[in-house]
Amino acid sequence: IGKLIAALEEAGVRDNTMIVVWGDHGWHLGDMGVWGKATNYEIATRVPLMIWSPDMQTRGANTDALVELVDIYPTLCELAGIPVPEHTEGTSFKPLMNDPNQSWKDAAFSQYPNPALREWAANPLSRGMRETWFGPLIQQVEERIIKQQGESWDRELFEQHLMGYTMRTDRYRLVIWKDHRDSDADPIYIELFDHQTDPSETKNVADERPELTNQLLAQWNAGWEAAR
Repeated sequence: IGKLIAALEEAGVRDNTMIVVWGDHGWHLGDMGVWGKATNYEIATRVPLMIWSPDMQTRGANTDALVELVDIYPTLCELAGIPVPEHTEGTSFKPLMNDPNQSWKDAAFSQYPNPALREWAANPLSRGMRETWFGPLIQQVEERIIKQQGESWDRELFEQHLMGYTMRTDRYRLVIWKDHRDSDADPIYIELFDHQTDPSETKNVADERPELTNQLLAQWNAGWEAAR
């Protein structure tokens, strides 16, 4: 990064350049039974994000505001003084660059098409995959999910049609599992994690707190525009 900034200064364009540094995903290292990036949980969806512009008023500051990677595009448009396309999702966080402590959006959203065996993206698990060294782990994870789902277990649904959605507020993460073929159907399963008491998302409290779960589900149903 230092070499890139030095090159901008050498070219004489540092004062006319926005700099953004971010990561596209986190990475599980065995936590939650996952080794990889493909989940809807905090470890995979929370990423570094740093931004600099020549005219920002607050520099070197952090913010607890909820921002999303889809916010980068409209932010750069506003910083560059060009119109934001109407179809663009996301909210410019340029105001946060001048006042990082102001009130901001209520939630951030993520989506990943996980199957029941969420370590291996959205593809049905082939016989070949089951014969690799992943085989024993696949069986363990599968047995837990079958036990969890009971009579509702459906291999085709869970391996090919299950979509995972998540909403992160300042305190909670709601994870919703739905059959993507019917967006109006009730969720197949819901997870709720309280980051005030469980920042590592180790305990699903959705069944213990039904009123809160329904409140957050209604907020999720209202969509990202209502969270701005």
